[in-house]
Amino acid sequence: MDKNFYYDRISKGEEEFLVLKNLCNNLSILRLIISISMVLFTIILYKMDKKIYIASEILGMVILFIIIAYFHSQKLEEKKRKELYIEVNKQSLQRIEGEWKYFNDCGEDLKSSEHPFVNDLDVFGKNSLFQWINATITSFGREVLRELLSLKELPNKNEILKRQEALKELGCKVDFRQQLQIEGRLKDNTFGNTSTFIQWSMERNENILKNYMTMMLIVCPAALLSITLLYFITGKIPSSIPLGITLLNFLILKLGTKERNEALNMVYELKNKIFTYFRLLEIIEKEEFKCKKLVQLKDKLKSLDQSNFSRELKELNSIAAAIMDRKNMVYIVINVALLWDYHLLVRLERWRRKNSANINRWFKTLGEIEALCSLANISGDHYEWTYPEITDDLILQGDEIGHPLLGGKAVRNSFNLDKEKRIMLVTGSNMSGKSTFLRTVGINLLLSYMGAPTFSKSFKCPVVNIYTSMRTGDNLEENISSFYAEILRVKMLVEAVERGERVFFLLDEIFKGTNSADRHTGAEILIRQISEKSAIGFVSTHDLELCDLEGKNKSVINYNFREYYKDNKIKFDYKLRRGRSTTRNAVYLMKLAGIKIK
Repeated sequence: MDKNFYYDRISKGEEEFLVLKNLCNNLSILRLIISISMVLFTIILYKMDKKIYIASEILGMVILFIIIAYFHSQKLEEKKRKELYIEVNKQSLQRIEGEWKYFNDCGEDLKSSEHPFVNDLDVFGKNSLFQWINATITSFGREVLRELLSLKELPNKNEILKRQEALKELGCKVDFRQQLQIEGRLKDNTFGNTSTFIQWSMERNENILKNYMTMMLIVCPAALLSITLLYFITGKIPSSIPLGITLLNFLILKLGTKERNEALNMVYELKNKIFTYFRLLEIIEKEEFKCKKLVQLKDKLKSLDQSNFSRELKELNSIAAAIMDRKNMVYIVINVALLWDYHLLVRLERWRRKNSANINRWFKTLGEIEALCSLANISGDHYEWTYPEITDDLILQGDEIGHPLLGGKAVRNSFNLDKEKRIMLVTGSNMSGKSTFLRTVGINLLLSYMGAPTFSKSFKCPVVNIYTSMRTGDNLEENISSFYAEILRVKMLVEAVERGERVFFLLDEIFKGTNSADRHTGAEILIRQISEKSAIGFVSTHDLELCDLEGKNKSVINYNFREYYKDNKIKFDYKLRRGRSTTRNAVYLMKLAGIKIK
């Protein structure tokens, strides 16, 4: 979708919001007028000695007020939805215009210094991939998105292709994706603790479904109703008999009153607190999907007996509504006559026994759909991006590939690594673009595994584990120096290739924390070691002598970035070129710092 698409939706939404706002204001005034009119008419009728009409007048006004109030509440909710509709479309526009860095949830809490790549590739945290695409509402969606972005499970080729189809379809379903966001935000503080609900669903009341309880719930109410009916019809039955049975039912209700009340009230409260989860699942169940992955996810909303989720939700709603009726005075009579509390407990027990195995799956499905909808922000808003070709061989090719988080500011480059040349040695001066290029390749590879399109004209990649060593610093808490931190990162890579894993690696300014001689020796040995394994990747360095490896190791190929000078100022074009670097700018930068170098 382009900017105009969202501008049009925002403009139309604001017009409709203004109409609803005026209508709601008018309805508020009308409710006030009805209230005042009721008081005035009552006074007038009283003074005119028309008391006989007062009750009818009040009843009519109350009925009218209730109708208007109901209509008003519906329009207020509609106004809230329209307000959220505008907000969601503005956020979509911000994603396209590069203003997503102001979004509140950047996933800072999801960062992990021990993870093989998430910190180096800006997956979580400020100005991250997560901050850019995240549109999840529930904790389940956020967690699934975290798992996808951190490659908790490396997908196979078939799974990636299925995700591609899913994201293509969801990318076109703008209304569906936005409806999930709108409904998720509609009710304030509606997201309760689902773990409590799940825990309740796993518990069991072993007594409530036993035969003696079933007999009691049939015999006691039937006896009371039949004896009471005969008492009034025949007049021959002593009153002590129906009174005695009534007392027996009352005593039965008194047994376990506290536990029964806690169970019923808890379910009612939990149901209300997780209402939004169920509402989102209803939206998913009603949506028609075509691709295999989305159809399979939707099928997970069926119970083990293949009944629909909506049917089970209606049953839970019905039970919860009946529990709410316990607050009515009439309920006391019904409860004593029919032991209705126990009937509700029976229904609840049957519901949770039937659905306890489904609830976790329902919420997990919601999370998976939410996460895919977040990824579909890419496919929906960037139709010019391309879906990668997943190869079986260690081949990595990018044609006009750019950094997704830089958007229109990105300088795009092309490269080619194959079976013969699997390690690219990237040299260049400071600030020339080496680190950004490495992240460009890494983040597009990550997008590929999630089934998303890549910021490229074309992209070809294998399915491999990702390892990086780019941002390493001192850790005072762990008493670790930046050089040792880098060694630990490299150790993860070495252990992976020695285990026989197929890996992709990004090593930025390799062994920068030690002297030049050791850095050169260590880098040369490491590159030779991983070149003998199933590994493909990039190494950036200031050590120009390492470029000699291209003539010694057939797996290594040299590329470089360079700078140029204009009006005595340093400039960069950020273009990747074949061969070793021939320029340096460290001395120039030192002079800028005021260091007197001749």
